[in-house]
Amino acid sequence: MSAGDFTFNPALQFRGEYDDNINFDNVDEESGWLGVFIPSLKAAWQTPRLDVKGNAEAEIRRFSSKSQYNDEFQRYKINGSYQLFERLSLDAGVSYTKDSTLDSELEETGIVENLYGRKRYTLNGGARYQLGERVSTNLNYSYGNTKYDSPNNSDYDSNSLVGSISYLFRNQRDQVFLQPSYYHYNSDISKVDNYGLSLGWNRSLSEKLTLSCYLGIRYTDTKYNYHYYVPVFDPANGTIIWQKRKETISEDDFGGTADISLSGRTETINYKISYNRDLTYTSTGSPIDSDRFIGSINWNINQRLRSSFDAGLYFAKANDDYSDENSIYFYLHPHLSYHLMKNHYLQLHYRYARTKDKTLKKNDTYDRNRIWLALVFNFPKLLD
Repeated sequence: MSAGDFTFNPALQFRGEYDDNINFDNVDEESGWLGVFIPSLKAAWQTPRLDVKGNAEAEIRRFSSKSQYNDEFQRYKINGSYQLFERLSLDAGVSYTKDSTLDSELEETGIVENLYGRKRYTLNGGARYQLGERVSTNLNYSYGNTKYDSPNNSDYDSNSLVGSISYLFRNQRDQVFLQPSYYHYNSDISKVDNYGLSLGWNRSLSEKLTLSCYLGIRYTDTKYNYHYYVPVFDPANGTIIWQKRKETISEDDFGGTADISLSGRTETINYKISYNRDLTYTSTGSPIDSDRFIGSINWNINQRLRSSFDAGLYFAKANDDYSDENSIYFYLHPHLSYHLMKNHYLQLHYRYARTKDKTLKKNDTYDRNRIWLALVFNFPKLLD
């Protein structure tokens, strides 16, 4: 085995931003200017059998007049794969993220949460084995631990086990998958066991157009811990005291899952549209059915100027009787990027977001506008 190549890519981003609804609130909207400084580092080490990649990023946010919203986010991730034998490869990874519920939960579930801190640790590992020229198998395990700064949110652990077996057709354009899966979520509020089975199909429609389609069914078993207080006579003091009791309530449910995407490219344009339906676990300890429609397009106008646009539409609805969650979330994000030099960019972004909370009787629809100008400096360097 050779010593391998080590790639080292530091970057800096400076951003000036205006936000007209910092906490994405429907009553007490607060607006303000902020500056964002984002130093980041990407590194990779590659040999004929080993491939390791990692990145680290900090996001320092400072408001001109709303200092209570000042914050520092952190994101660290490292993944590696190793070709143990000719047919067997192993992979593993670890990550840590410190961010806010408003940023993270909104992206994952489409549900607007209050602006509180969140920390998440993840570990994952897997194996891929080539059974034959066209048949391969995968098995992946992942563990996650999520903690919130707010007492209104429920910390939880998650475990998942996903396997697949695939067959590549002789035309080299079609590949089919059978994918069983198991997810377990555990918090003080609930315990959720989610079993799924999907059939998948990847099709190269042309050299520049690809279709991916997964359709499946799931069975979900949920147990809720219901806490309540009952009056009890205390003979020692001759008084009535309140004792806390816990009751477990069980629910089960069948549903469908889907993950469909179409991606393509031309000489100057890359685009992708996708639809996903699955069960998602929220910060309140409740499972929800989530439907997500997402699209993006990137256009290289010329050698220096690039235009991009992405949009998303989320539908989130409670899967149980414990939560009444029922909301719609929508966003638009056009942006321009201009190459000042080979690895340095000037970027202009605008993001519009709107949500409708169907559980509210008034002020159920509200929005948020953000605009920012960013300078991005990349400093690629290769060390042997």
